[in-house]
Amino acid sequence: MNISGKRITLRAVEREDLALLHKWANDPDVAGLLGELHFPSSLLQQERWYERIQADRDTVRLSVVRNEGGLIGYSGFWHIDWRDRRAEHAVLLGDPKCRGQGYGCEVILSCARYAFEQMALHRLEARVLEANEASLAAYRSCGFVAEGALREYAVRSGRRVDMILLGLLSEEYTKHIEETRYWEAPEDVEPSFADSV
Repeated sequence: MNISGKRITLRAVEREDLALLHKWANDPDVAGLLGELHFPSSLLQQERWYERIQADRDTVRLSVVRNEGGLIGYSGFWHIDWRDRRAEHAVLLGDPKCRGQGYGCEVILSCARYAFEQMALHRLEARVLEANEASLAAYRSCGFVAEGALREYAVRSGRRVDMILLGLLSEEYTKHIEETRYWEAPEDVEPSFADSV
C-alpha cells in the first residue's frame, strides 16, 4: 500500500532506490542538516542497511516519489510505539531542485494523515536541528508545535546548536487541515502557508 499526496507518493524503499539514497547519504550538504553523525558510506553498506530494515517492526521507511516520476526524497516513521500511539517523523528531500517547492510540507501532511487516520496514532514527533531552518519552518507551517530543545546537541559549522523537539497531536492535525483546507485545494494552487523544504 502506498501513501498518496497531491503531487507525491510515499512507498516502500526498493532496491532500485539504493544508488540515489547512497548518493544523498554521502552529500555533505545533506548530512549537515541531519541530527546524527554521518561518515562516508559505500554502496555495499547501503545494501546491508536495506537488508537490515526489512525486519525492523518499529520503523517504517518510505521513498518519496513525484507522481510524474522520479525519487526526490526519503521519509517515514521511527520509534513507533503502538501502546502509547506515537511515532517520530522525519523527511529528507535529497533532490535540491525539489526544495522550496512545497514538497516538504506535502510529505509531512501526507504522513500525518496516514498516521492519524490509518495507523490510529495520537501523536507525531519530530527532532530538527535549529540550524535546519527550512525543516523547522516546514514542520511549524504544518501545525507542529515546538515543545522544547536539547541544548547544544550537535556541532555544525564549528558551533554548537540545539535539537528542537516538535509535536503534533491528532486533533491539532485535524484543526490545521480544517483551517488551511489543504486537502481541498487543487494541486496547482499553493497552500495557504509557507513552505521552505
